[in-house]
Amino acid sequence: GATGATGAQGAQGPAGATGATGPQGIQGPAGATGATGATGPAGTPIPVTIAAIGNSNAQTISPGMNIQFNQVFEINNIDFNDTTDTLTVLETGVYDISFSASTTFPGSSPFGFGISFNGQPPTRNFSTNVIGSAVSFSTIVTLQAGTTISVQPTANTISIPNTGDTTATLSVFRIY
Repeated sequence: GATGATGAQGAQGPAGATGATGPQGIQGPAGATGATGATGPAGTPIPVTIAAIGNSNAQTISPGMNIQFNQVFEINNIDFNDTTDTLTVLETGVYDISFSASTTFPGSSPFGFGISFNGQPPTRNFSTNVIGSAVSFSTIVTLQAGTTISVQPTANTISIPNTGDTTATLSVFRIY
């Protein structure tokens, strides 16, 4: 006989198990560069901290005495006491301290200069055997707020002449 009519479709069977993950595809091209962001706020500026003082008077100084300074070239964020010839640091930081002087006879060799902190015997020193010459030195040191700075002879008496010009200078500059 003839083939009968097709029957109704049966119910769908359950889903099969998930297959294994395939290999990673190749990386796509980079996207377009995004817009530039807004400029951030300005940082807090570090105030300029500097002292530049000098001396134009003749003086003879013995160890333990401060070199005298009678000229102020620039002072900012440091105090200068012209009675004690000391500078006082107002902010903790790292400082570059430089000193120079012309010397003359009388004086004894060797002689030296040193930086005194808080009235203590100098700890940063320079010495030479040549009297009648210009000497200079500098040092970098970390100082706490309130530290006083002065310059003293470290060995023997020193004479600084009056030449009509500045014959001794001390500068202190805060690096950071």
